[in-house]
Amino acid sequence: MHIKGRAWTFGRNINTDLIYPKMWFRPTYEPGEMASHLMVGIDEEFPKKVKRGDVIVGGQNFGCGSSREEAAAAMKEAGIGAVVAPSFGRIYTRNCINVGLPIVVSPGIDEHVTQGDEIEIDLAEGYIRNLRSGYEARLPPMAPESLRLIQDGGIANYTRRVLEERRKASGAALA
Repeated sequence: MHIKGRAWTFGRNINTDLIYPKMWFRPTYEPGEMASHLMVGIDEEFPKKVKRGDVIVGGQNFGCGSSREEAAAAMKEAGIGAVVAPSFGRIYTRNCINVGLPIVVSPGIDEHVTQGDEIEIDLAEGYIRNLRSGYEARLPPMAPESLRLIQDGGIANYTRRVLEERRKASGAALA
């Protein structure tokens, strides 16, 4: 899986309250509503500036704090191509995986990317590049199942697909 986009940089210890402020919580959301509040805890204009495919580069402990699923879901809805940081909050990591948002651990990446740089990531081949500066780092290649989960758009779609494939295979075996 290949990702290429403009970098948006954020510092260390960016918590889920900053990524998706509590004041915007709703029992249900209209399409696009969550994306319209993404990162407004740091930059009120961010939802107007970000484009599909852009990459968020955070500092150490990005996504720490509460178990707020909306933080990952708002990024996915906004079309964020990937989130890259030296480390992530554990629950935020799980929420990104659940919605199919690529999350990439890359030690020191926050020291090699500035706002507006163009970033290229290949999850299957295992590399990240800053196309402006030429910086490149190796990443552990992602397991095929994890890549498929992201391609499917998250754990719910992945599970539906796997169950459907199994249903069809067992039906074919009976025929």
